This record gives sequence, structure tokens and C-alpha cells, in this order.
Amino acid sequence: MADIKVKEVGKKTIKTLDKGIIATERLKDTIVHTKEKAESTQSNDSNIIEDGSNKITFVANRTVDETVYHFNKYGKKAVVDTKDNVIKTKVKIKNIKDKLLAQKNKKVATKGTKTAIKTGKSVAKKTEKVAKESVKASQRALKLARETAKQTARATKIVVKATISAIKGIIAATKALISLLLAGGWVAMVVIVIICLIGLLVGSIFGIFFSSEKTSPNAITMKDVIAECNQEFSDKLQTIQDQNPHDDYVLDGNMATWKDVLIIYTVKQANGFDGGEVITIDDTKKALVKQIFWEMNSLSSEVKTEKVTEQGVNTDEMPKEVEKRVLHIKITSKNAEQMKNDYHFNSAQIRQYNELSSSEYNSLWGGVIYGLDNTGDFINWRQAGQSWSNIRIGNTSSTIGNIGCLVTSIAILIEKSGANTTIVPFNPGTFVEALNNNGGFDEKGNLYYAPINKVVPKFRYIGNVNLRDKTRAEKLESIKQYLNLGFHITIEVKGATPGNQHWVAILGVDGNNVNIVDPASDKTDLWSAYEWSKSSQFNYFKAE
Repeated sequence: MADIKVKEVGKKTIKTLDKGIIATERLKDTIVHTKEKAESTQSNDSNIIEDGSNKITFVANRTVDETVYHFNKYGKKAVVDTKDNVIKTKVKIKNIKDKLLAQKNKKVATKGTKTAIKTGKSVAKKTEKVAKESVKASQRALKLARETAKQTARATKIVVKATISAIKGIIAATKALISLLLAGGWVAMVVIVIICLIGLLVGSIFGIFFSSEKTSPNAITMKDVIAECNQEFSDKLQTIQDQNPHDDYVLDGNMATWKDVLIIYTVKQANGFDGGEVITIDDTKKALVKQIFWEMNSLSSEVKTEKVTEQGVNTDEMPKEVEKRVLHIKITSKNAEQMKNDYHFNSAQIRQYNELSSSEYNSLWGGVIYGLDNTGDFINWRQAGQSWSNIRIGNTSSTIGNIGCLVTSIAILIEKSGANTTIVPFNPGTFVEALNNNGGFDEKGNLYYAPINKVVPKFRYIGNVNLRDKTRAEKLESIKQYLNLGFHITIEVKGATPGNQHWVAILGVDGNNVNIVDPASDKTDLWSAYEWSKSSQFNYFKAE
């Protein structure tokens, strides 16, 4: 198969979103002022209109207040500060320890030989005690800091979900009350101002980052649309196989990345200066996403008769050459830059396109594609093109960038699981370094699983499941079964033939789609990216 290109991932921030929140807070005061002024001149409106307006105004104000307060309290900066505090605490404890040792040693040196010997023993005991207490304090501080970071992250996700739910509720309520504008009165002005508030919050291009949160059982989310598109793509692959008799098949090429598809959708829907609400999904918007998806992805196929060398059934048999009908399926895709030109974006749309294409939003795109429960830097961890890519595996000359797909996949699962770890900061590079120091690899760079639990005590390897000779449905059912039992899975996707292995991390299953983070690419759907027949095995792990 063709080499897989890997995109470089840059620094991430949500600076632009914070500006939107500040602007929203200012607009809230305008809403209150407008309402109070209108009340002094209009007092005879119907009770039903006043009730509807009061309800939507209350929800809008509460949403803004909660958003500003909780994002300030539980924002991303808090997590960063927590990590910094861990490092500062460890340094401070070490300085105190060193100072105590220096003072004790100086005191010993000023006394006579007998006194020095006696004091030396006492100092040694006290120093040992201080050191032990310092270590315990450091461990307690580190544990507290990690728990604080986890609680902050959980609180942030809860607040984000609640805020999105409230905003979508406002949108639905506003649509229901639009007809009341015909009644006139101050309520009409209030509804108009609230519509402006909604436009500030979610009518901008940044509403796309909250489009995968489901607020009601029947609501359509972007995550649902992505799953539908992936399923349709997978069904077309299967149809091609069914309609073309073959002995083997090869899948060449890559799907367009979902980030690129969603950038084009957002800009086209928002339409530059005019704007277009992208936080909610309806049938029309879903149709537009699918239209763009299929414009960016096409399939072609051809069956060729080829000579293939096969190993005999018995190990002592010599390999023999046989003829096979090989079905070649070609995926041809377009990137966002090509689509920008195809759609002839105007200057305003190009500004939106450039903003959304910024690498600072990479982690936010993960939340759209996988859902808010699967957000974090780990979504963008790759084995190549990263600061850790040149770290060697064990005592070999091979690096993470060369053969680190398995350990990178496991690092992704550890970070996703939230398992406690003493490795700070944690990423594929620091994980491999810890494994190197604990006999994690053999002389060829193969991973030993036991040391994983040694370096990450609350994450351990449980076992391996053989998928060979199973149907696609059987493989999918097996994956679902283990995920439902709470296990974390990394799966081999290229048949595990000598010199041709590749592992990816599984995040979850949507219908018949298996969501993955691929350490070697931006692929997100397992069997749209790799031949299902070559998913040979998976390892499963447990986080405590």
C-alpha cells in the first residue's frame, strides 16, 4: 500500500472562543437595558407573550452567566496551571530538602571528632527522616495535583455540555416564538435582541465545535452525520467487492480527513459575512455535509489477474507461485485547499477558512469528530513528525517514528482512560522512555507488556484476541463486546505479516463504524481506512 502521510500538529488554544464569551457578556447588559426601557412604554401585551419572553430571557441570561463563570473557573488554563504547580511543588520540596541537608552537614563539621561522629549518626537519621517525609509530601502533592487536573477536566466537560444544551434550547425556543413578533410590543424587541445574542454565541463559524453534542434523543448531531457518511462509504466498498468476483483485494488511497470536510461545510454554510448557524443539524445541513463528503471522496475499482507467491499449508512445503484475481479499490480524495478553489470562496469566506484551518483548533476538531467525551491532545498524537519521534525503542536503532505505532496507540488509550501515572508530562515519548528504563522492549524492539503496569500502575495489559478467519460482523461484535466490558483496545490492521504490522487505538463504536485514532495518519474510521479482512488481532487493557 502507499505510504501514509502524516500532518504536523501544532499548538492548540481556544483563545478566539474566549473573546466570543467576553463579547456575549457585554451583549447581555444590552438585553436587560432594552427590556427595561421597553417596559416603561409598553404595558398592555398579553400574558402569554410576556411568559414566553421571560422564559427565553431567563434561559439566555443564565446561559451567559454560567458560561462566563464556569469557563473562567474550569477553563483550560486551570489544567495547565495544575501541571505547572506539580512541577513547582516538586522543585520546592527538593530545595527544602537540599537546604536542610546543607544546614545539618555544616553543623556536623564545626564539632569535635566524637561529637561529630555522634551528631553525624543523628543527622543521618534525621536527614533520612526528612528525605522520607519530603518524598511522601511530594507524592501527596503530585497525587493531589493529578486529581485536581482530572476534576477540572471533568467539570469543564460537564459545563460545556450543559451550556451547549441550554444554547440549543434557546434556539428551539426562539424559533417557536418567532410568530409572536407579529403581536408587536416590547416583547418583539426582546426576542430580536436575544436572536442577536444567539447569533453571537453560535451563529459564528465557531458553533461547529459544539455541533456533536446531543441534547435530546431525536436530535441530529454532526457526530451522527459523520457516522452515516462513514457507513455509506463502507457500504460502497462492500458493494464493489460483492459485484466483482475476486480472490483477494487491495485498498489504495486515503479518505479526505473529516477536519477538511467540516471546514468546507462550515464556511459554505456560514457563507462569509452573511453567517449561518452551524451548531445544530437539520436535514438540509446533513444533506450539505454528505454532498461535500462525496465531492471530496470517490471510489474506482479494477480486477487484475496477478501471480502471487504463497506459502504451503505445511511449514516444510516450499512457497509456490499461483495466479489470483486481485480486486484493486482506489480511493481518490480532495483536500480542503482544493475544495476552497473548486467552490470559489470569496474574500470573507477565505478569512473564515483560514481561521478554521489554524492548527490551534486541532483538539477542538477532535470533539466534533469523536464527541466531547473523546477530546484531548491525545487525539492528535502521532508517531512521526512529533518532538518524540526520534526517541529510540529499547536498545535498538529504531525510533518511535519508525516502529512506534503500538506504543503510541497504548499511550493514547492510557491518556484517554485517565489512569493515574507518575509520568509527568505524559505522552508517547515519556512513556517510551519509562519503558526503556524498565525493560519494556526486547533486542528487536518488540514490546513486553508487563512493564506497562510497572510504569503506569493503574493501567495493565489483560490479553489478546485472535480475529483471523472471522467475518466482518464477527470481528465487529467481538470489539463491541470487549468495549462494553470496559476494556481499552488497540487493534492490528495490516494482517500481521512479517515486516508489515500496524496498530491503531480504538475509541468506540458507532453502529457498524469503529472509531479510531491512527498513530500514522488522520484516519478516523477503521474499515473505511483498512481492509477489514486484515484486522488480525487486538490487545485489550484495563484501567483502574
